Amino acid sequence: MSGLLLPVVHWPDILADVTQVLQSLKCCLNPKVLIGLAAAGVAVVLLAPNLIAGAFPLLLALVCPLSMLAMMVGMAWMGTKDKGSQTSAPSVMTTQAPKPSMAVSADARLALLRAEQRVLAEQNAAIAAEIAALDAADTQAQPSSRAMRQAEQVAALADSSSAR
Repeated sequence: MSGLLLPVVHWPDILADVTQVLQSLKCCLNPKVLIGLAAAGVAVVLLAPNLIAGAFPLLLALVCPLSMLAMMVGMAWMGTKDKGSQTSAPSVMTTQAPKPSMAVSADARLALLRAEQRVLAEQNAAIAAEIAALDAADTQAQPSSRAMRQAEQVAALADSSSAR
């Protein structure tokens, strides 16, 4: 038996390989799926031990597809949450005209740009009218506040003269 060579097992290398495999599996396996499948496996062992031989290969085969499904549902949920936060932000108008996706003649492009210019002019006029209305409301409110300040000054003078 002196001619038989046995392989040398170097445990740190094996553990490093196993650790690397476990790290890569951790990225693609959903813990909730693993817990659910483990619970299903325990239920099979306790409730129907005669189905162990058929159930465990099926549970192992379901780990990857169910993890992918859970990941897709989670990403879709995050996407709808992000869209909700974006729609609550005030809309900002772009100053660039949208570029047509199809080839458009120069006359049609010119007509589109003129129509957009008219829309922008109407929006500009509406904004100017709102600014003017707010300015008018502010100037109407100012005289009453001026009168209030004068009345307060008179009351303060009266208080100071009555205190003497």
